[in-house]
Amino acid sequence: MGDEGREPAGLAEKLDQLFHARSRERGRPLSANDVATEINIKAGEQVISGNYIWQLRKGKRDNPTKRHIEALAEYFGVPAAYFHDQPEPADAGAVGTSERPTAVLGAMQDAGVIAMAARFMDMSEESRSAVLEMINRVRKLEGLPEVNGAGEETRSLP
Repeated sequence: MGDEGREPAGLAEKLDQLFHARSRERGRPLSANDVATEINIKAGEQVISGNYIWQLRKGKRDNPTKRHIEALAEYFGVPAAYFHDQPEPADAGAVGTSERPTAVLGAMQDAGVIAMAARFMDMSEESRSAVLEMINRVRKLEGLPEVNGAGEETRSLP
């Protein structure tokens, strides 16, 4: 309704948005149990339960541990900071300010970045390095600037 385009208010809404985005990627609904199972299998141990994820998503619980936030962030391919309440800067509309997390998430979704990140997460370090090398070569072919390990453009001096 009138909520489209506004940033999610809290953890439950942010988590719900990620569930909807991942469900669209998969072409079928994603359950809290699906997420918990995949997180726990990847970790090789019980990290989080489906019931707890459901409680977080529905706003029944709102104070997850750092480990839970990191596991959810890794699963959904977003930075852990995405889940933290961040006050909007006073000059949020000013030119040159960073995009809000949901705008970035939306752009990443449109570009298929979240889907790629989900596939990238469980690759070996060697495979991830090979993929990054290919991406850097394609960027060079397209005349795009090089990026460093932090994802920032590197500028060469003339």
